[in-house]
Amino acid sequence: MSENRIVRHAPGELIDFETLFVENAAFKDGVPKKTGRMERVDYISDVYEDGVAYPKYCNVYLPWCYDPEDKERRYNVLYYQHGNTCDPEIFAGENRRLFDLLFDDGTIEPCIIVSTTYYFDVTKDVEERKRTGGVPAGDGGWPGVKPNFWREIVEKTIPAVETRYNTYLTDPTPEGIRATRDHRAFSGYSRGSVFTWRMFHHALPYFRWFAPMSCHTTAGKPIREPYTKEEILAYLQEPIRENPGLPFFIFASNGGPRDVAQMTEQMKYIPSAEGFSYGRDPKVNNICFSISDFPHTDLLVPYYYYNSLQVLFRE
Repeated sequence: MSENRIVRHAPGELIDFETLFVENAAFKDGVPKKTGRMERVDYISDVYEDGVAYPKYCNVYLPWCYDPEDKERRYNVLYYQHGNTCDPEIFAGENRRLFDLLFDDGTIEPCIIVSTTYYFDVTKDVEERKRTGGVPAGDGGWPGVKPNFWREIVEKTIPAVETRYNTYLTDPTPEGIRATRDHRAFSGYSRGSVFTWRMFHHALPYFRWFAPMSCHTTAGKPIREPYTKEEILAYLQEPIRENPGLPFFIFASNGGPRDVAQMTEQMKYIPSAEGFSYGRDPKVNNICFSISDFPHTDLLVPYYYYNSLQVLFRE
């Protein structure tokens, strides 16, 4: 099997600090030595202020070592929000192999991965969803729908998942969720990355770790609305000011020229803004950036996780 490949951008090449991306060669054709499993968790969401209770679900990946009878071992939880047109099934089936390989070489401590969806019903209007992504969703930008998906994650998804499995959450109240934030990360790819930045803005008290991948922040606006640098910084600094002293870490990742470029542009100024400290050590830093040379597709998420999970949950 070929060795892992390192993509390194030196200071001044794209931004004024070094980035590092390690491509795990096993993902291309490797066969995992140990396999996990995927389970579906259903719940009801009524957070959109429209009087409707929506049946929702997420897929929960349990790593090879997860034993429901072993109550002494608890697991960190990584939430994954897919990109436009996708659904929570993206890493079920054959693609689950990539999650298995993520923990196969022992570099990364196994964690539970939860695949969520902002769509109200991924089984409805399937062709339109797969073609444009333009079906009802709660992450912002859908006419007449409150952008309350962040509340769904905090109020509905977290209690449904983390009380069912061996996690650090024993009290599913807001206070209990805040108390266990050190063991919880939120991530997303593409449109899911836009939402990850929104989660940082809205839900910092409930998550310590964030991994936006291959898309920028829109300062809470719909994706196609214009924004300024000042609006971006104000949007990201607001939760920091409102939660003084609360530790966090953002591991941002982007692809090469064929990927969505705005994140790289924003990372030229976000890490040096007030409230941020650039570097890979969560003891002293709270933001870093990794650049691959990949194109744009959700199926590359495990490659990015191989980098971010070597930092997330480390402190």
